[in-house]
Amino acid sequence: MRSATTRSVPALRHLAAWAACVGLAACGGGDDRPSHALGGSVSGLASGQTVVLAHGGGAEVAVAANGAFTFARPLVDGSAYAVVVKTAPAGAGCVVRNGTGTVAGAAVDSVAVRCAPLATLPDGMWEQDRCQPSAEGSVRTLWSFNTANGPLAAGVGTVNYRSAQCEGVGIAIAGPLSGTFWFEPQRTETGAGLAAFWGRRQIFAGGLLNPPVFTPVVLVRKANHLCLLEDTAVPSAFPNAASLEPAVTAAIAAGTCHTPR
Repeated sequence: MRSATTRSVPALRHLAAWAACVGLAACGGGDDRPSHALGGSVSGLASGQTVVLAHGGGAEVAVAANGAFTFARPLVDGSAYAVVVKTAPAGAGCVVRNGTGTVAGAAVDSVAVRCAPLATLPDGMWEQDRCQPSAEGSVRTLWSFNTANGPLAAGVGTVNYRSAQCEGVGIAIAGPLSGTFWFEPQRTETGAGLAAFWGRRQIFAGGLLNPPVFTPVVLVRKANHLCLLEDTAVPSAFPNAASLEPAVTAAIAAGTCHTPR
């Protein structure tokens, strides 16, 4: 009859082999690829506000000030990432640009997060969601808002990208004066997760020497999207904030709304 010591030898050998595999990562092949940081910048946060960002794998970072941010855990070279806003500040919306991609041999610092108050008329530069091809790569429409001289004025321009999918920072180019439109707010309402501003859009078709053309419109803010909907029906097709929801959802899906640049 074999002794207890003799019977334990095979088990000890298996245990030793398993330990070697775990320690050396030899059984499944080790991953010796370098790791790189993932981060970018946040802008538009008011004092005391915090935005929580996340990406695949459960990693999160809470950003409490405008400026640079970096996720604590770096990503292995070749890893895909998709940065999203997990929690926006109360009363504000935040949008992520350059938030998806693949780590390719260097740290990623181009993720851009812009936050803005939801229940106010837009200010600054707003870039259309829809990306269109151009001779040099791709382009998005740009609205540049200014309230310094009375009614809300929007200069119309473009943001030009060298890539085919509007990736990277892009170069903003202000449009000609004839591309400007003005918005005269008449009433506002909040509800159904959005803020709506009814009023008139004023343009000078063909140039400033021509008579102005007025069109009833609604400017809508939802989840930091800015959508402009014409409201020419009589009676109005959008009598209240709740009635805007289907049209705004469709406009966001079609990429015709804008987000802060």
